[in-house]
Amino acid sequence: MRYDAVFLDVDKTLLWVDVDVEGYVEDLAPYSTNGTLTVEEARATLLESLHTHISQNINYPTEEELAQFRRENARKTAEALGLDAPTDILTEVLERRLIFRPYTESEEVMEELVEMGLPLYVVSNWDVALEGVLDDLGWIPYFDGIVASAKVGSEKPDRTIFEEALRRAGLSERRDRVVHVGNDPVSDVEGAVSSGIDAVLIDREGSLEAPEAIATLPDLRGLPAFVRGPGT
Repeated sequence: MRYDAVFLDVDKTLLWVDVDVEGYVEDLAPYSTNGTLTVEEARATLLESLHTHISQNINYPTEEELAQFRRENARKTAEALGLDAPTDILTEVLERRLIFRPYTESEEVMEELVEMGLPLYVVSNWDVALEGVLDDLGWIPYFDGIVASAKVGSEKPDRTIFEEALRRAGLSERRDRVVHVGNDPVSDVEGAVSSGIDAVLIDREGSLEAPEAIATLPDLRGLPAFVRGPGT
């Protein structure tokens, strides 16, 4: 076996985050103050709201702080769309209309890696609610540890989050036996390599460059064979 543990990114590696714009509009159209709210009008604003959440969630290291941030983000999103509804309703609708869509091969690949005896660790730039998302997907049993940036206070490509993952895996002194798998040439590949960890780039569109990656794969299907190594 080429490695003793696998670190996995989440967003755009195991799944992608989508927004049900149509559902959001259907739920909140009655609260529009600017006439009829259309899907076309709402789409860009909702995607901007999602980007705001992703880019700022590291600043909210507790569930309570995250909940308040979500409420404020939901209110600002609704305000931009001319919606006048109670904040609780705005927050509930925005959260309910976020969809976490696994890639078709993700579960099969994780199952195979676990059957190979490899411990898996999530290493992800994500808010403190990551464990709940993975639990809802039924994925918790796959992982020996979950390292979310908002809980650690460090985002990839910073070395701190990788060092924390190595510590939890008990492999700080054997980091050459760890591979990190992700979709971002900077956050995942450069971050892992700077910490002495091999990195595999997942390039689903075939448009990325990461010369420091030890391998580039079009999806996760080839990962078990790569981890096994040649002749196994």
